[in-house]
Formats: sequence, C-alpha cells, structure tokens
Amino acid sequence: MLLRTKQYIERKHLLSPFGKVIVALSGGADSTTLLDVLHRLGYTCIAAHCNFHLRGEESMRDERHVRAFCKQQDIVLYVKDFDTTTYAASHKLSIEMAARELRYAWFEELRQSEAAEAIAVAHNADDQVETMLMHLVRGSGLKGLCGMAAQNGHVVRPLLEITRQEIETYLKQRGITYVNDSTNQETVFRRNKFRHEIIPLLASINPRVKETLLRSQHYFEDYQSIVTQKVSEIRQKAVRQVGDEVYVDTNMLMREAGGEALLYELMNEYGFNSDQCEQMYAALKGQSGKRFYSPTHYAEHSREGLLIVPNNEQKEECPTLQKEIRKRLEKETFPAANSMQIIIDAEAVRGELKLRHWQEGDVFRPIGLKGKKKVSDFFNDQKISLRQKEKVWLVTDEENIIWIVGYRIDDRYKVKETTQKVMHLTLQ
Repeated sequence: MLLRTKQYIERKHLLSPFGKVIVALSGGADSTTLLDVLHRLGYTCIAAHCNFHLRGEESMRDERHVRAFCKQQDIVLYVKDFDTTTYAASHKLSIEMAARELRYAWFEELRQSEAAEAIAVAHNADDQVETMLMHLVRGSGLKGLCGMAAQNGHVVRPLLEITRQEIETYLKQRGITYVNDSTNQETVFRRNKFRHEIIPLLASINPRVKETLLRSQHYFEDYQSIVTQKVSEIRQKAVRQVGDEVYVDTNMLMREAGGEALLYELMNEYGFNSDQCEQMYAALKGQSGKRFYSPTHYAEHSREGLLIVPNNEQKEECPTLQKEIRKRLEKETFPAANSMQIIIDAEAVRGELKLRHWQEGDVFRPIGLKGKKKVSDFFNDQKISLRQKEKVWLVTDEENIIWIVGYRIDDRYKVKETTQKVMHLTLQ
C-alpha cells in the first residue's frame, strides 16, 4: 500500500517530497487510510474534519473518533462546524451539494492559511468505477468516462488505484479502527445505488468488472490526451474570438472525421451538454437562426457557423433620437445609407416618432422598391446574424417603419422633388 501510493503520487506529480498537505478526514475507512499512509510516507499532514450536523449523535461520534485518532498519531487536526441545512435552503441547493460547497471552500481557506501545497481527498478505485458508470448512464463524452482526475487544481486523489477491499485489509493489518456512515447504505443516494445494486449486478455477469472498468479508464485517459491534442489543433484553425464573442467555422468542422464529437469537445467548455451538441450538429445542416442555451452561454447557428456569446449581458441602453425640421436646401446632401443619420420628407411622418427593435411580422418598403418586404427577409439578404438583428434599431411613426437604422429608409419617406420641409434624424 505504501509503495503503490508513493509510486502513484510520483507518477502523477501530486505532491512534493515531504510537502505539507491538508487531508480531508471524515473518520471513515478511506480517509483514515489516506491520512495514515501519507503520514507514514513522511508528508506534513494537517487533518481537516467537517461536522455537518446532519446525522445527530453519529456526527458527534465521528468528531470524537477523529480527535482521538489524530491525538494518538500526533497529527494536527482542525474541526469545522457547519449549519448545512440553513446554507442549503438559502442557496437553493441540495443537502449533498451544500455540504460539498462548504467543505471544499473551507479546505481551500485552510490550505492557504497553512501554506499547504494541496488538499488530499480519499477517493479510491471503487469510487472511480462508480463515477465512470454514473457519467456513462447520465450521458457523457470521453472526458466523463475518464472518471475523476488524479489532480484537479489543488485537490489531489492519491488512492485512486487502491481498492476498497485493499483499504479494509490495510486497516485490519494496522489495527486501526474507523467509523461507518450509516447513509452509505441508503440507496436513495445515486452513488449508493450504483455501489450496492448496479455494480453487484454487473459483477454477476463479469466477476472482474471493476478491474475491467479500471483498465478501460486508463485507456480512456490516453484517448482523451489524443482528443485534447486534436481539439487544440481544430480550435486554432476553426475558432476565433472577438471580445466576448466566439466564432466557430462549422464548415471546416464538418469536414473533419468525427465532427460531432469534436463539436462536443469544443462546446462542452461553454456548458453545452451532449444532447444539445447532437441537436446543434444536426441543425448545422439545416436553416440558420436556431439558438441553443447553456447555463452560461448561448450558441446561434448562422451562415458563417456558430456564434457563442455569454448570456449574462447587461440591459441595453436606449440611444437618443435627435430630430430637426427645416426647409429643404436647394442642393441637399444626403447621408450614406449605412450612417447613423438620415434626411426624410417631414410631411410624410404621421404622429410621434418611436425607437424599437425588430419584431416578427414587421414589413417596410425599402427605398427604390414599390412593394413591401419583410424586415426579416431584408436582414437575411443583408446576411445579418440573429444577434445583430436584435441590436438593430428601427425608427417608426404611428403607421410605418421609417428607418432601419444603419441600413435603409422606407421608400414612402424619401425626399421627393415636391418636398418642401425635411426632417433630419440622428441616432446618438
């Protein structure tokens, strides 16, 4: 156990020799083994125990146990009490997620205050198998099938290659006692259902299913390295960023083998799941304009590819429309069509002027045409993306659209030979 853990730490570069490490200690078999092994390997261990007060006397029993164990081993121990139920309610989280947020936030505070290099947690090989299967059932890409990483930021997992059976054997040989969490037997928790029902069922088909899955996990990690390199190459060629907007050349992407998988690898970092990426890939072959939302971004399919934008934009500020009515000049100079100002026939305007954005069903008469045209069709002709459409301002009177700002005025409002008064409009 000591040698295998030491070799794993060195192979994965998890800890410096004899470095200082915060060890998450619940008092259970896994965390007790982790602390004992790291302590015996010569690391400077600081134990950290969270009391979430969720299991009554059992929570207090766990705390008494870890205090006694650390005192016996002469290991520094910190204990933190949490009002988990109140935190979960105020942050609208499940109890499980609230406990996770609380403990990792405290572990990081402790790591910084103690100038420790890492936080060691006791996930083992059995946990890895459970995680892989949970990701598989939920629907995951290759990265999910890799399970838990040996290192994630400052969090390290030195026991990922050690099975639960090996842990129990180690503690028995060392004569070390530990506590059992009664909730580990309750299958209402998703992980426990995999642990107590699904994996035993798979083991009835293949008695070595855990070893098989762990061997596959190592392959998946190697495959992921290859995919990561390929995605990096694609990102350099097909992805460009302008400010907070990201553009993906999907035509290039679709020419690649495994385009849908590559799309998932690109989009996953923006919060899009595998189902959305499947729909997104199908949409690339159809009409543009479809939009997909993740918790942090939205992706819009346009003729040029995919536009990815953060969906936390601040409320738009309405510009100011300045109006000047005057006599028409003998040699009137008219602004360019794509400018922020126009000169129109003042007598053609009916009622008050208004500023608004495009709405479904809007029509106008582009200057030079006698017939009506849908604004949406005009936008498509101009190759304006959905996001750009939402930013374009329209100036209207009580009856019609007068001006699509920056693009075109309505033919009915143009200055004619008979026009006596003009209205000069400027958008600021």
